Amino acid sequence: MIHSAHASEDDIPASSGASKEAIAVYQNAGRAFELIERHSTPPDPQAYALWYAYAAGEDERIVERIDTLLANQSALTPFDIETLHQELLLPDAGQAATQTIGGAIEKEIESVLGIIEQSVSSNVSFQASLNDVETKLPIAAAGGGLASLVSRLVSDNRRMIDATKELSQGLSESQKQLATLHKELEEVRNQCMRDPLTAIANRRAFDDRLQEEIDHAIASGGKLCLAMADIDLFKQVNDSFGHQTGDSVLKMFAHCIKGNIKGNDMVARIGGEEFGIILPQTDVVSAYNLLVAIKSELKNAEVPVEGDPTRIARITASFGVARLDAGMTMRELIEQADKYLYEAKKAGRDKVKAQGL
Repeated sequence: MIHSAHASEDDIPASSGASKEAIAVYQNAGRAFELIERHSTPPDPQAYALWYAYAAGEDERIVERIDTLLANQSALTPFDIETLHQELLLPDAGQAATQTIGGAIEKEIESVLGIIEQSVSSNVSFQASLNDVETKLPIAAAGGGLASLVSRLVSDNRRMIDATKELSQGLSESQKQLATLHKELEEVRNQCMRDPLTAIANRRAFDDRLQEEIDHAIASGGKLCLAMADIDLFKQVNDSFGHQTGDSVLKMFAHCIKGNIKGNDMVARIGGEEFGIILPQTDVVSAYNLLVAIKSELKNAEVPVEGDPTRIARITASFGVARLDAGMTMRELIEQADKYLYEAKKAGRDKVKAQGL
């Protein structure tokens, strides 16, 4: 059994000589154990790491994500813990892969520069040979040494042809290698911006794109709406039918949204069962009508249960919609959409709540 640890500076003996950093670590560890007990979280390393990071409060993303989850449920599920741990605490494999490919590209470019330098050197050498022949040509013609001079010129020309052919092949191979590396780099970047389960954009891509659309809307005076969506009672699906069926529900919901948006619209999985929908050049009424259509389609869909003839029907979701107003930051826009999402949940779920409607 885990006992809560209310850590304070008073708990650390004055004679211990502990630094401020050590005291902070001790306090955060105590808070982490307290949070594990308070929220009945399994005391495994992933959960401890997550709660410690939350207690430390140094990463706003972790605090924000956990606060959002706890606002809708009393505890973090094992799925929540694993998802947050992989997304926010594990080293960024994509970044490491990008650095590896970037290093290979740099080496290949060095190789190309070496080939070009060699080509320039060969051209300079050949030009010097031609200048020498040009200087000696009149003398050779008068003295009968023309055949020797021509033979030398032919030999130098063949040498230049062979060198040019070899350099051309080297450049061609390097060009192919660079094209392959650039393709791999693009694939890694795309994977870093995609949710592996639903194949739609992830939180990182969502944040980048939303800021981009906000900047564009401010500069152009255009419209922009943001919708936050959350599958109702998703925990019950996981508890009753297992995580595989829960994953099927998430994929179906992502497919449903993606099939209804168009143009520059974007849907992203923010985390767990929460999704964000960016709607450029869209007013609140149009956004509201779109989400009502998505909500209706979702409710009429069915999801098969793994290894069971049962099919889950009448799945619902709640939606909150906010528009970008003058002077609003990205964080404020997200908070506004989250506020309306909360109102939709509070109103009985399966609702769309929008700013001004």
